[in-house]
Amino acid sequence: MKKPSDGLVCCPHCGQETPGENLNCIYCGELLDEPLGPLTGLLYGGQGRLGLILALLVAVAILVWLL
Repeated sequence: MKKPSDGLVCCPHCGQETPGENLNCIYCGELLDEPLGPLTGLLYGGQGRLGLILALLVAVAILVWLL
């Protein structure tokens, strides 16, 4: 994999340079090996699952409160 230049990474699937903050390649749509974007914490890793569960619980609590 090439080094990032100006925030770009080389897609391991198609070889095109794509923005490093993306989760998917903008050319082929495949998932990048090392996602670096702001959603990485929510979508990858154990802490991400905890955040997602907490967000779902808050959404349910708001729905219950509205009803």
